Amino acid sequence: MNRALYIPGKTRAELSAPAPEGRRHEQMKKVIISLIGNGLSADAVFAQVRGMYSATVTDREIIGLIQWASRQGFTPCAPQLQYRLANRKLLRKSAAIIDPGLAIDKFLAGGHTNETDLRDASPWRPLEDWRVDPIMFVAGMFHAGELVNIVTKFYIDDKAKANPVGWGLTLERDAMMRHFCDKGIPQGKAGAWIRLNPIDGIKANAKNKNGTPSNGWTDANITAFRFILLEIDDAPLDLQLSFFAKLPLPINAILLSGGKSAHSIIRVNAPNANTYRRTVAEMLTLLARFGVDQANKNPSRLCRLPGAQRKIGAPGDGKQRLLYLAPDRTDSQPIFRE
Repeated sequence: MNRALYIPGKTRAELSAPAPEGRRHEQMKKVIISLIGNGLSADAVFAQVRGMYSATVTDREIIGLIQWASRQGFTPCAPQLQYRLANRKLLRKSAAIIDPGLAIDKFLAGGHTNETDLRDASPWRPLEDWRVDPIMFVAGMFHAGELVNIVTKFYIDDKAKANPVGWGLTLERDAMMRHFCDKGIPQGKAGAWIRLNPIDGIKANAKNKNGTPSNGWTDANITAFRFILLEIDDAPLDLQLSFFAKLPLPINAILLSGGKSAHSIIRVNAPNANTYRRTVAEMLTLLARFGVDQANKNPSRLCRLPGAQRKIGAPGDGKQRLLYLAPDRTDSQPIFRE
């Protein structure tokens, strides 16, 4: 049986009720012992605990407790079956009572980041002509020889939202970059999407969950489990950007969707599909309180292609712009530290 995240009931109660000053250190100690003992990574524990308190609790204090707990050899306190039941209840409860905007504002503790800040901090600096963004993005996020997939066809659902559909355009990385230069950026009225991870290009491998042939690429076609997509819809865009800039995760790219959300791409470098799923489940659970979309679980996920422009679902100019690109980053330091 694969081990996944379990958070005991008492710990969940502590997480939902941050202690007042004078009692925070002891509360943090209890929470961190529980989370470390149940298998969360140090970075994941930091993200959870940091979101509980204002800046009166320092990063140094939290990190010190995490380092201490990591050396103690604490062990899990409940079996996997209990986790599955408890975690579903926790996510439903969190979705009902947490205001993502308020949770993010508390996490930020007054520190905000804008588009210019992110561009200035980007190791690969986006160029003035935003239409060149996809060349830089594909060059940095994929390796030579890997197959890159872009989708422009879509259907409109009952919420008037455009959803990608079909096989799209698949080319080797360098051939895709030449395609951008020679024929322009593939796009339609809903803009364009790019698959986060490279594919094998073998349609016979594309299967639905029940084993039937698919009409588009699936998780079975993924050849490298490299990236996870984080997205928040229910918070103002400025809060989304500030939140991503402060997350202690290996963020390789941040871009504007051309709609109401930003897309943050996190490097995980999972060795296989099972590890990828466990990592995604842990990360999304920890970030649920901030309104992070819980549907972005699969490795064949699409995100918006920078350099394209959408008309459908665009509150403004619809430009899908690259703000931050650091394809070589593997550390979990925030883009902007306190």
